[in-house]
Amino acid sequence: MIARNIKLVFSANALILLCGVITSLLSAWALGPAGRGDLLVVMLWPPVCALLVTFGLTQAHRYWVAKDPTSVSLLFSNSILFTVIVGFSTLAVAELVIPHLVGNRSPETMRLVRLYLLNIPAALLQFLMIGLLEGARRFGWAGASRLVTFVVQAVAYLVLWLFGHLTVETAAFSAMAGQFSAMLLSVYAVCRELKPRWKPGWTQWRNALSYGMRGYPGTVADFATLRMDQLLLGGLASSTAIGLYFVAVRLSEITAVLAGSVSEALMPEVAATKNHTRADDLLARSLRLTVYTHLIVLLPLWLAAPHILRFVYGESFLAAGGTLRILLVASVVLTAGGIAISGLNGFGHPGLSTIARVSSAVVTVIALLTLLPRYGIAGAAMASLLGYSVMMIVAFFWLVRKRDRSCWSYLRPRVSDLPINQLRSLMRLPVPATPLMPESFER
Repeated sequence: MIARNIKLVFSANALILLCGVITSLLSAWALGPAGRGDLLVVMLWPPVCALLVTFGLTQAHRYWVAKDPTSVSLLFSNSILFTVIVGFSTLAVAELVIPHLVGNRSPETMRLVRLYLLNIPAALLQFLMIGLLEGARRFGWAGASRLVTFVVQAVAYLVLWLFGHLTVETAAFSAMAGQFSAMLLSVYAVCRELKPRWKPGWTQWRNALSYGMRGYPGTVADFATLRMDQLLLGGLASSTAIGLYFVAVRLSEITAVLAGSVSEALMPEVAATKNHTRADDLLARSLRLTVYTHLIVLLPLWLAAPHILRFVYGESFLAAGGTLRILLVASVVLTAGGIAISGLNGFGHPGLSTIARVSSAVVTVIALLTLLPRYGIAGAAMASLLGYSVMMIVAFFWLVRKRDRSCWSYLRPRVSDLPINQLRSLMRLPVPATPLMPESFER
């Protein structure tokens, strides 16, 4: 089951990445570094605001639906009420606050910043619905709910670019159309697959919020670690610097697709597995395969980084080469830390994963404030690398302590990790008996 779920999540994430690369290329070609930076300023805050006001409920939905499938109706009903009350309240506050956080921008950019904040309630509801789908292990529908945002955006960008009408304004409206399409699809998927009834309940709300709040500081810390660089750049840097940094971030995310796919599918599987030894083996094997695959992909990308920027994006983006190389290394560290975090959450320790993520956020913020003014976008990348490293170290410390296993037992390569059966079959060789993989990999 876990292998199938990882394939579903990986397929969705790979398509999302493909759409993201398409939109990144088209917007870079049409707008240049400065215009690309303005677009990032417009689009940066709504997903941040939406995630901050989930109070960890997305993670709680994954956990409780995996543990108790009968709770779906209660969680769904509470999510609708929560979105109406909290989502629109957040929108009102954001309209007053966010325009003061984006620095000195043109009047047109400021107008688009305010309009784009309408995405906040839509993004909030989508996050909550995807939590239900992933908890129920409907990863195909969860992936589709994420994917449709980027498909709509990529198709709109392509049409606009072909007709010479791709501007910051039309790009922002295209992204809004994608967000609302994703919200509607996620609600439809929950109704179709999980068939919830309208049954709001205080007890289930309290249980979900209790679990969510234990991990909520970690959710806030995640954004501080993963996006604080862009948030600070959005308020302090020029549009050109922001555009260069965004391109480096987009390319570095290529190597993080598999890692994200594994961590998203892993947490519900670990939570649902009754045999703790099997769950430990599942986590360890997933970690090893992901990290070593990531390292293999890293080297050619690191060597080719400047050439990729020159030939794909153009000479105007070549200044992001050093930043891209730092972020590629950081993505490997993030891979290991992210899977360790998913393991802690799956074993019912969201508070410990929060410690790792908060530690990372503190280091990231301090490093950004120190390195960003001195080294610019390269300093922002170095701060991310430091923050990811702290998260990985702290997460592994708590994981090995709680599971009573050594760190080496999670990372030591094993012959059973290799797909020997598949390789021998391809070479048309007889396949002798080999050690069995964990049961959850063979289903």
